[in-house]
Amino acid sequence: MPIRRGNTGPFVREIQQDLIKAGFPLPRYGADGSFGAETENAVMRFQKRYGLGVDGLVGPATLSKLEEVIKQNNSTDEEFPLPDGVWGRGDKGEEVRMIQRALKHINFDPKMIDGSYGPLTEDAVRRFQSMYAALADDGIYGPQTKKYIQMEINDM
Repeated sequence: MPIRRGNTGPFVREIQQDLIKAGFPLPRYGADGSFGAETENAVMRFQKRYGLGVDGLVGPATLSKLEEVIKQNNSTDEEFPLPDGVWGRGDKGEEVRMIQRALKHINFDPKMIDGSYGPLTEDAVRRFQSMYAALADDGIYGPQTKKYIQMEINDM
């Protein structure tokens, strides 16, 4: 570490494949396992886009961001989108339905996906929250609970 221009091998090929998956094509040489100018350029473009230090080197920060971007691209965000904001008992609407669908998907079934944040949805949220010390077990869906539900969805 860091991986740089001139390095070769299977790890370089893996990085190249990840760059391609992340939307940074390598049209001339592809994932050939040789870290040349094309790969260095793709790394620098990636670093610039994601606010990293632009040096063309693949160190821990770049690797970590690359993994994160690929995971997001492969996640089921489209299938189970989650609303922003704070939602609790008495709320109604499509956003509540989205929360209910996501809870059911991660095995915290609220029993009904009816768009009504009632006691069953509150209980499902509370049961989910009880798994994480960082979350208050209050049955209210907010930014922190959203973050942890999203993590569970991405890990499935």
